[in-house]
This record gives sequence, structure tokens and C-alpha cells, in this order.
Amino acid sequence: MTIRLLLIFFIPLVSLGQTSSIDSIIKSKIQSDSENPVFSILLHIEKRGKIYYSKGFGNSDKNSQPVKENSKFKIASSTKIFVSTIILQLMEEYKLKLTDKVFQYLDNLDFLQFDNLHTFENNSYSNQISIQDLLSHKSGLADIFNDRKDEFFSHLLQNPQKQYSPESIVELYYSFGLNHSSFFEPNKGWHYSDMNYVLLGLIIESIEQRELHKSIRNRILIPLKMEDTYFEFYEDPTNKAHVMNQYIGKINFSKLNTSFDWAGGGLVSTNQDLSTFIKALFEYKLINTESLKKMIDVKFTKKGEYRYGLGVYESIYNGKTYFGHYGFYGTYIGYCPESKTVISYAINQAIPDFEGHTLISEILELSE
Repeated sequence: MTIRLLLIFFIPLVSLGQTSSIDSIIKSKIQSDSENPVFSILLHIEKRGKIYYSKGFGNSDKNSQPVKENSKFKIASSTKIFVSTIILQLMEEYKLKLTDKVFQYLDNLDFLQFDNLHTFENNSYSNQISIQDLLSHKSGLADIFNDRKDEFFSHLLQNPQKQYSPESIVELYYSFGLNHSSFFEPNKGWHYSDMNYVLLGLIIESIEQRELHKSIRNRILIPLKMEDTYFEFYEDPTNKAHVMNQYIGKINFSKLNTSFDWAGGGLVSTNQDLSTFIKALFEYKLINTESLKKMIDVKFTKKGEYRYGLGVYESIYNGKTYFGHYGFYGTYIGYCPESKTVISYAINQAIPDFEGHTLISEILELSE
């Protein structure tokens, strides 16, 4: 009886000490005077369905309001898991096969100039790209941002409030000559490119005969009651809750129109909503067992990259395997099937002076 009483009092004290240490670690990373300032950090950890830690630190920028644990943020490329989920739902509904060639669904879109989309060593391989190639970044297609970074930033800053559409994203792809800059024949390598997910978004629209954001809302957000999540610039915000400012260096991307992210990264959400989503995914509430196995069947990519499946990265934190996705603006959502742990965070700086993976590993070590 005495031991039981000691545990009743001791365990909460240990937990309090752990969370206090996590607070201190996060606060130490707030660096508002850096060349790459970090004004705020949000972190959410769940273990076996219970919230272990969920807090926000700092301000949206140097002189603005404090962030809160439920502040919204651009999730950037974590949007890809949502798009992949819908593709797998459509597969389960026998509306497509992963081995289908993309041209079967998109050849009728004149603005795509589909035959010219993928050229490698003076040969066109557009008609050889499969849906699975797109999901796994094995198409060989070049990327508007990563492969034409200087040109993209110049274009963006000259037109900071331009509203993009799928058509204008494709137009930018061609204006940069990226159709002649493919990296390999389809399924002969790995190269991360948002263009893969632009095409997947168009496939979803072609099959569903409605805009992508409506499919995401009807298939995922409404069923899961994700009331703080919306497709930025393509639909109205779901409520007026605070949205965190997010930076690349000293450029505040929250002041720019980032509708160019579209299917590759256009959602705004919260840590809590993202946790709801990824738990539902791994609890088979969105796709079945076989589809999830396909999604997390990760393969080697290239040096310096984590292994990748169908819209998900495999990451190792403290020896445990998580499946999820990183977002360019300093975000991550991931799930560990072994420990049933969810990690979701937002650092409001894309290129902080510290390594995000190391930070989360240090925090998780304290939470063991």
C-alpha cells in the first residue's frame, strides 16, 4: 500500500519535471535576433491517445501577439499525405489503379501539353509516368521551387499577391523550361517534386469532377471534424483563430500569397487537427489495411533523404520509426505505430539555426 501511495505522488512529479525541461529546451530555441529568426514554436505530443504535451511558445513575430497551443499554421508539404490518402481511397473504390498511366486521366487538359511534360535526354517519357510514380516521387519530373530556386523567388517577390491556379502553376513550370529538365526516365530514380502532386491533384479533380479542396473537405475534414483546417487561398478560413507567421530567413511568407503550393502543400491546420488526421489514418478510418501498407512501404531515396513511401517519409526518432511528412515552413506530423505516439510541431522558420530532428529527439528522450 505504501509503494502504491508513493507512486501516486511520485509519477505526477516526474511528469511535471519532464514537461518543465521540455519547456526550457523549446524556449532556448526562440531566437528573434538571428539572421534566420525563430519567433515561435508549437509542439504537440500524444501517447496512446492521450495528450502528453501541447504548448506554444513565443510570438508570431517580434512585436505581435503570442502564439497559443492551438494556433494555426501552413502545413506545407504535409498536405501530400492528404492527397495520397484520397488517391488510395479512389483506388479502393475501383476508380483508378496505382499502375495506371497518368495520361489516361489528364491527356485532355490542353494547358498541360501532356506529351511535352517530361523530356529526358531529348526523348519524351510523359506517357510512361504512372500514378504510383507520382505518389513516390519517382516520375523524374523537375520541381518549380527546388530546381529553379532563384528564378522562383524572383518571380514570387515581383508578384507577391498573385493568386495561382493549377493552370498558372503548370504555366510557370513551362516558363522555367522544367519540362526539358527531367532527371531520369519514370521509375528509374527518386527526385522530390511538387509537380508530382500537382498532377495527382488534377487526377482527383478529373475523377471527382469537383475542385481538389472540396474533395479534401468532403472526404477527410468533415468526417474527422477537423474544424481548424482549410485549403488556404482556395477556400475561406473555417474560423478566425490565430494563424502563426512563418518565415524563410527574414521573409515573412505569411504576408505572401502562397497559392502556388496547391496540392503540394496548401493546407493550413493546427497540431490538434493534424493529430486527429494521422491517428485516423493509422486506425484505418480513412483507408483500409492494405492501402496503409502500400502507403508506408518505404523505399530508399537518395543520400541525405529519409526513405519514402506513397506520400509519407519514414523518420527515426530515438530508435523508433515514425511515418509522416515534413513541411517546408518548419512543420512535421508523424506517427509511431509501435508506441502509438503522435508528434506534430511547427517552428515558424524554414531554415532555423538548429536542426529540428535533433531538437525533437532530445525532447522525446525526456518523455520516455
